Amino acid sequence: MNGSNQLGPVSDPPEKRAARQRARSPRKLGKQWRGRGGRGRGAGAPPEGACGVPERRARAASIARPSGAAHQSAGAAGESARVSCAAEMAGARALVAACCCWWWLATAAATELDLLGALSLHNTSRAGVSAAPGMQPQRTAYTLQGDSRLLQVEGSAYDRAAELLRRSPEFTVLAALRQEPANSGTILSFSHGYNRYLEVQSSGRRDEVRLHYVAAGAATPRVETFPFRLADGAWHRLALSVSGAQATLLVDCHPLYRRLIPPPDRNFSQPQLALWVGQRNSKHSLFKGTLQDVRLVSGPHGYLTQCPGLDSECPTCGQFALLQATVQELTSHIHDLSLKLLSAESRLSRLEQCDCQKSCYSNGTVHADGATWQSDCNRCSCVHGEITCRPVECERAECKNPVIHPGECCPTCLKRCLLMGTLYEHGDRFTPKQCAECVCHDGNMQCGRVNPEKNCPKLPCDKKDQFSVPGECCKFCPGVDYCSMGHSCDENATCMNLNTKYTCTCNQGFQGDGLTCEDVDECQEEGGLRGHHCHSNTRCVNVVGTYVCQCLPGYDRKDKFNCYEVDECTSKKHGCHPDAECTNTPGSYTCQCREGYSGDGYTCTPICTGGCLNGGVCEAPEQCACGRGFTGARCERDVDECSPAAAHPADQPACGERALCLNTPGSYYCVCRTGYRRHTHLDYCEDIDECVEGFHTCHPSARCINTDGGFRCECETQPCELNCSWQGKIMTDGSQWAEAGGCQACTCAAGVAACQRAPCACDLHHNLSSTVVSSFTDLVAPAACCPHCDPAYHCRHQEMHHVTFRSGERWLYQCQICECLLGEVDCWEPECEEAGGCCAAVGSGGGGAGGGEGAHRLQLAGCAPPHCASCQVRTTTRPVRAHHSPRARTHRWRTPND
Repeated sequence: MNGSNQLGPVSDPPEKRAARQRARSPRKLGKQWRGRGGRGRGAGAPPEGACGVPERRARAASIARPSGAAHQSAGAAGESARVSCAAEMAGARALVAACCCWWWLATAAATELDLLGALSLHNTSRAGVSAAPGMQPQRTAYTLQGDSRLLQVEGSAYDRAAELLRRSPEFTVLAALRQEPANSGTILSFSHGYNRYLEVQSSGRRDEVRLHYVAAGAATPRVETFPFRLADGAWHRLALSVSGAQATLLVDCHPLYRRLIPPPDRNFSQPQLALWVGQRNSKHSLFKGTLQDVRLVSGPHGYLTQCPGLDSECPTCGQFALLQATVQELTSHIHDLSLKLLSAESRLSRLEQCDCQKSCYSNGTVHADGATWQSDCNRCSCVHGEITCRPVECERAECKNPVIHPGECCPTCLKRCLLMGTLYEHGDRFTPKQCAECVCHDGNMQCGRVNPEKNCPKLPCDKKDQFSVPGECCKFCPGVDYCSMGHSCDENATCMNLNTKYTCTCNQGFQGDGLTCEDVDECQEEGGLRGHHCHSNTRCVNVVGTYVCQCLPGYDRKDKFNCYEVDECTSKKHGCHPDAECTNTPGSYTCQCREGYSGDGYTCTPICTGGCLNGGVCEAPEQCACGRGFTGARCERDVDECSPAAAHPADQPACGERALCLNTPGSYYCVCRTGYRRHTHLDYCEDIDECVEGFHTCHPSARCINTDGGFRCECETQPCELNCSWQGKIMTDGSQWAEAGGCQACTCAAGVAACQRAPCACDLHHNLSSTVVSSFTDLVAPAACCPHCDPAYHCRHQEMHHVTFRSGERWLYQCQICECLLGEVDCWEPECEEAGGCCAAVGSGGGGAGGGEGAHRLQLAGCAPPHCASCQVRTTTRPVRAHHSPRARTHRWRTPND
């Protein structure tokens, strides 16, 4: 590597490194040229000759030309073949040049689209959108607020955005943003309703950046999660690049994550897709904060628009894939050219050894290429050295007995004879009178007498039984079976003996002279001797020698010529679905699904308006059979397995006596109760000795005695107090007080202090489960501790808008766990955290000593298992450089105080 391509020292200021980066030019074909222009200013072009191959004169091997006039054409043909070889080699050089051009084409300036500019926000006034100062003074930023806005990129701008993603397997989403804490909002989304096709989202609830996408060849969306807190109220520059099968996240020009993912689909073939900025659709995943410079960049190294000082010398995954495809195509072309070259060399070799006039040799005679001649009764021709012969074509002879004369190939007609006004063909014979025979021969009628003694056959009967027939010279015997002596009747004819000969008669169903009989199609005619007699509800089908009357569909046979209608509905011979109505029709029937079912009548499925959620199955009209863990008309409600009303085997609680059951959407998990902790190695809850570990609240004058799951305070000597020692204060026995701004209610009972969440007014009114309502009914939490009581903080279901959730409630939607938090909905893929213990089997004893079911993997009905690293192999995640410390997550048993 030369000096111009060396990276600067790490200690150089960023401005110097950026200047050096812009001045740097990669080496291509031994020459220096700019392979990347500034975006918006056009791409740099390679110098002349960088991608082209100079014209070179084709040099063929020297081959001796044949001498003589007869070999001039051979030399010309050889020269033509050499020119062909030279052209093929020139094609190979062009392919090599195309491969060399690849780098310039792949690193040409990326095309980009300013999405905020496409919305023309500076010229319009939109609800929930206002101009604000941004991170870059030269560009306008826009603050997005409220619960309703409409920032949809439409028309030609949408078409251009879709085309940017179609044309290249590499693209980057850029944005400068300042997101409100705890907000979960979409930055950019190609979606249809709630279904995401390609989306970049930031969750302040989970401190994640999410890439939602539909993989190539798939139908359902996937999500790639990058743990990072963008929603912190500060300005950040976000760049999410996808290069083939690699996704890279950069924040504030720091590469944080680089992951392998299935390549996203870029066909944009899904109908009714829309492009949104700052929201997924008109109602969901609304970004709250300020956006600036939101761009969609097509091509490699799209992040350089935002961070020009970053390194771009190494090829991206997309560039490598393109290079790999180009090399494979080049290898295939070189293989094809090699085969063509071998074929051309073989042709050249044959041309040098053969007579290029392509003459033909036949019976010692040389025929020139293209010559034709007649050999016997064949017409032959010479075509490129090969002889082809075919019979001489003759005209049709218009006579009964044509004759082929010696030395001729075609038959001719001889003269006819005229005798007593009758014309006879050559070869015709007739008997003018008894024992006389005449033959026509080339216009001459030759007649002669037949000698019965010599020409008649010897008869097997006595002379007295022999008889003569007028017009016949020979006598006959009575009762002779001429048919048995051999006949020429057709196979579909019957031979009949006469007195002096036999005759042939076609069988019934056939027609002809008896020597040749053809089948009669009785179906062409109705009635009579030669027609059919099929009646109503039948169809005539001709067979050899006869016909059959076939019943029409929906009819049964009555006799040989008639059929009657069948009622398929009453005879149960129909194919209608059990949930369809059968209606008989003439010759057939129809099926129609009953009300509440859909289908063609042969297949009917019940209709549940809006479908069944969470893996539920529609088993009857408007009746969903819900999977485990869900209930409701459409299985939209989670079953609280932790409630006392939940059914458990043998009336045992969901968790053991020492464990506390915590409900999750579609499932639950167990944590150790207060006073217990999970054993480090064994899967059970062990008692905490608060007295030994100093966790008790007994007065210094009292003695602490450990109990199972707690402790008690006793007085052994006087003076002694059973008050509580609480955070450096002495709380009187029996007193009550509030903590955490009134959100927790505490009490002191005989030296034991205990705190739990103070009940909210709405919880008291609704008498919710014991896990929510506190026993301290005289201490009610202030409104600030009870956002779930305020309808303004409630959330609506994504599809069923009549279903609402209170702040803090969770539900399952599209195989994701969704949570309502202060009126905003955030959804994420289930993890081991929701499942309690990813790989622990049900009934593993995780509930502690009390038995019961233990923590188990979260099973979402109709969904794939959760992505748990310890249970299944995930796509490798490689953090490149940490900018913020992502929120730490541990998958473990948790105590109620966690």
